[in-house]
Formats: sequence, structure tokens, C-alpha cells
Amino acid sequence: MEMKLLPTLALAVALMGCQSTPPPTALTPTATAVAAPADQGWFTYFAPDGKYSLQFPKAPETKAATPVILMLVYPLDKMGSSLSFVSSKVENKKFTLKQLMDSTKSKFGKDIQVVHSQEASWGEHKGIKLEMEMKGNRVWVHMIHAQPYLYQLLALQAKTSTKDFPREREQYFSSFQFTKK
Repeated sequence: MEMKLLPTLALAVALMGCQSTPPPTALTPTATAVAAPADQGWFTYFAPDGKYSLQFPKAPETKAATPVILMLVYPLDKMGSSLSFVSSKVENKKFTLKQLMDSTKSKFGKDIQVVHSQEASWGEHKGIKLEMEMKGNRVWVHMIHAQPYLYQLLALQAKTSTKDFPREREQYFSSFQFTKK
């Protein structure tokens, strides 16, 4: 898969609501990550490789788990709003933050409007924070490039949702941290 399509893939999956779980394959790893209770009833998800952790309001569902991609989803309501996390292994070693920034402007498609984008950093790792809209759906994405991985934290506010979830979004986004083994 071309690197420029990864952000598009993650966004498209998030906008579709991630409703189907792929069947297990011989490449599906054994679950080694743990979800543990955190403050205020939130659960902390620890990466199987021990490189990061993040919190969800409750334990997330694993929607994909292969050696190349991990996708976790926690639905906020039954209307399609959700918190998602996608970890993708980046094959292109020359992938840069500039390519990531440029892709937000040109690769998401004509129906997606970038409302806001800014460069950001998580410790020594660089990335971007985006807010986008597509046909009434709102999505916030934090993309972190930690070679050889691209981590994407997504919050989707579906057009059909009757409630906004700003507190949940902020706690989710601020909970991501790199850990050391």
C-alpha cells in the first residue's frame, strides 16, 4: 500500500463507523495487550510491544490486528460517533512530516474539508493535529510519525449523533503517551 493512502484509509474506515470485524487469519497475532482500569472509570490500553499507551472510556474493540496494522474502536453512541486508534507500519523509510501535511490538503478527497491543521509533537516524535468535516460528519485526527509507525488517534462525531463528546475527545487525545519497556 502506498504511504500516501494510509491517512485516507484510516479516515475512510473511521467515517464508515468500523462496523465489521475482519475474520482472523494466520497472521492475526495473539492478543497480548491489556486494558486496565484507569482514573475516572477509563481504561488504559497498553500496546502489545510496550511502546505506547492510551485511554478509552471503556475497553475498546479490536477491529483489525495484523503485523502491519492495529485498529481499535470504542463507540461513543449508537449513532456512529466513536474514538478510534490505528497503528500502521510505514514501509517508506523516507516518509516525512511534510508529506503527511501535504496529504491532508490533497489526498483526503474533494468531499473532505480540512477545517484546521497544525504541526504537533509528542516527545521526540513529530506529527499533526487535524479537524475535518465531510458531509456533516466531523473528525479530529492526531497523526504521530514514530518510524517505522504512523499512529492515528481519531475521534468521529457523526452527523446523526444527538450529542457532542468534547470531554471524551480531549481526555482520549491527551492520554496517548510513549512508554519504555
